[in-house]
Amino acid sequence: MGDYKILLTGPTGYVGGAILAALLSSEYGLVKKCTISCLVRGEDKARILASQGVRPILFNSLDETDVLARVASEHDVVIHAASGFHILSARALILGLAQRRKETGKEVHYIHTSGTSNVADRPITGEYHEKRFPLSDKDDIYSYEKMRDMKVPYAQRTTDIVVIETGLEVNVKTYILMSCSIYGIGTNPLLQLAHVPILIRLSLEAGQVAVVGDGKATWDHVHITDVSRLYELILAKILDGVDIPNGKKGIYFVEAGHHSWLELSQRIAEAGVTLHALKTTALQTLSLEEATKKLGNGWALLGEIGWASNSRTKGDLARELGWKPQKTRADFEAHFVDNWKAILASTKNRRSAPLGKAEMG
Repeated sequence: MGDYKILLTGPTGYVGGAILAALLSSEYGLVKKCTISCLVRGEDKARILASQGVRPILFNSLDETDVLARVASEHDVVIHAASGFHILSARALILGLAQRRKETGKEVHYIHTSGTSNVADRPITGEYHEKRFPLSDKDDIYSYEKMRDMKVPYAQRTTDIVVIETGLEVNVKTYILMSCSIYGIGTNPLLQLAHVPILIRLSLEAGQVAVVGDGKATWDHVHITDVSRLYELILAKILDGVDIPNGKKGIYFVEAGHHSWLELSQRIAEAGVTLHALKTTALQTLSLEEATKKLGNGWALLGEIGWASNSRTKGDLARELGWKPQKTRADFEAHFVDNWKAILASTKNRRSAPLGKAEMG
């Protein structure tokens, strides 16, 4: 194997699993030569990763910041895909990389997973309106996030700021990939935590697909494989010694199309009726209070920015690196049936499995 050591967190998750698959199948020479380690919980998952040629490192929680820092100090590049909301884990991984740099004299790099709810407006409560959409990642998004977080703190956005400022403080190059609404079947469909699977599962309980308010607000979307290809490309550029935008200028929007919330729910409903999983295409309109309970985990801010906001971006930096999304509008429109089929199959398997044998990934 090569001299570069890569650490990936969240390798069994939706985004992290796709990243791992992209790295393991990469055609980039230096990526193919890397040694890949993965932080993972549980012996069973560790054995699966080991069988794929990956070095599993067992840990218990992202709260184990001393463990994260120590493990990061043994690697040259960290890709953090486990959570964009966990401030202390991100900081610990960066500090660990700084120790690696101090001991080896080599450049170290931190790639962080975030999301465009960070820049979303709040059209239902009216607490924030954004007239500049779509925002470009060639703009000063770091300062924009700081401004927004001063008004209303949001853990994922706060983490971005801490990532950048900690990286600058300890001389670790940071890159933040801010994805929008991710769609498509990943390495394990049961692990999807994206908008469409969540609405499908909720509709199986309610008999109707939900939409928050009038659904007129719009978001961007991107396929999971296109997301993973950007991580792979950025890693390849880093390993090849290319000085790509990092730090305050290293926030990358990841988008390939857009939709309204109303369209999203309507397409889910139509696909559900086509597959005889639902009896009606009529939507269930949720108030913000209802959305907070059913979709926001009791968090009103998330219920609005995550399910009823406008969030429009332009991934200009990624495209300048050579990233070209392969999935089209036709793929977006076709994926609703695929998601339904996967979730219905997984639901059937869980119901037929002996007690204690069904798993959610």
